[in-house]
Amino acid sequence: MILGHAATTLVGRRVAPEMPWWLLFASAFLIDIAMFTFVALGVETMEPTGADGPSLATNVIEMTFSHDLVPQIGWTLLAGAIAFAVTRHRLFAGVAMALSLGHWLGDLVSGYGHHVFGPDSHPLGTDWYHLNLPAALTFEAALGVLCVFIFTRGRSFSTPAQTGLYALFGVVPFVFLIV
Repeated sequence: MILGHAATTLVGRRVAPEMPWWLLFASAFLIDIAMFTFVALGVETMEPTGADGPSLATNVIEMTFSHDLVPQIGWTLLAGAIAFAVTRHRLFAGVAMALSLGHWLGDLVSGYGHHVFGPDSHPLGTDWYHLNLPAALTFEAALGVLCVFIFTRGRSFSTPAQTGLYALFGVVPFVFLIV
């Protein structure tokens, strides 16, 4: 859900227009930043596999500390704490928390499977990246279109700008079907 997570920052910007873009993106991608850090440290694993090369559908991934339910509570609170520490705005802290939690909820619908805490705990989510990649990407594209609609509604955007946003978030996710 790379583009889906990025699209949610548009809604965050609509809610808090003065919130810095970097903080919106950091909040929306906090658990992925944690995951890549943990993978680099050997704490979590992400192993691209597949006879035709790596793809979303063939990754073997374990994300206990970055994406499971129990740690997500901490990541959501951390996103809010960082936003408040940097800006001293409660609204920005709330938006940061919503973006972090929204990332996790979006992944439940169209990402890899998650668990309560660890691979031996109760599984959560659809695991559509493995089981139904077209459905996952359709959800991501629909989320992107909704976010662009919310962001642009009632505002002046040129037709090329709007078309570009809709194409980026509503069409580009399907590129992952061919790579």
